[in-house]
Amino acid sequence: MLVFPTWRFPFKSKDFDIDLSTISGGVALNGSEDMIATDGGGSWSADLGSADLYTRDRVMLWRAFKSALHGGIDPFVFPACDARHQPRAPSVLVPHSDGSPFSDATLYSGADGALTAGAALRATQIAISHSLAEPLIGGERFTIVHATMKDRCYQIGRILAQDSTSATIQFHPPLREATEADTSIDFTNPRCVMHLDGAMRAPLAGPRWATGSVRFVEDFSGSYV
Repeated sequence: MLVFPTWRFPFKSKDFDIDLSTISGGVALNGSEDMIATDGGGSWSADLGSADLYTRDRVMLWRAFKSALHGGIDPFVFPACDARHQPRAPSVLVPHSDGSPFSDATLYSGADGALTAGAALRATQIAISHSLAEPLIGGERFTIVHATMKDRCYQIGRILAQDSTSATIQFHPPLREATEADTSIDFTNPRCVMHLDGAMRAPLAGPRWATGSVRFVEDFSGSYV
């Protein structure tokens, strides 16, 4: 599956978050209002804006990836590239899959773990072991590579219990696939299978420079060979 080269495009804005949909269940006589979720727990979207494509190679890479997506038909893996907000780990520094670092020459710091017990489809709580160099505080993202649904991203909401090498966490969106004990979880490179939503434009400003903006949404087509 294609991997979007997030690290190659200097986006000035990047909003990778869980979209939620709710409706009102009605307002009671006392003024209270019940809200009902209608989205099954939410799904990921990425709004990436104002990437300065100031070299020929970046313009051509943007165009090539746009062509490869076939207007949003083909899914791909989107890496969030958000190392600053991920937990640190004492493991060795590693580059992106193509051997490149971030634009400021820094590398990922490995931060991995595993489930200590199996979890059912749509679970929102798991127990994990990990080798993190600092406690979890909530808001961290991690990826599980599922057998069928492949790379799926989750975000920690609450830390229910933890010590230096393990934790029980509550997260969203719900687990996309039932998962067995000892399945790896990846804090180092949060990523998700997504597809293009709308256009992938990069208009030229003069003969050389272009500016690219794009929106991706989590993909559920199930064709992830």
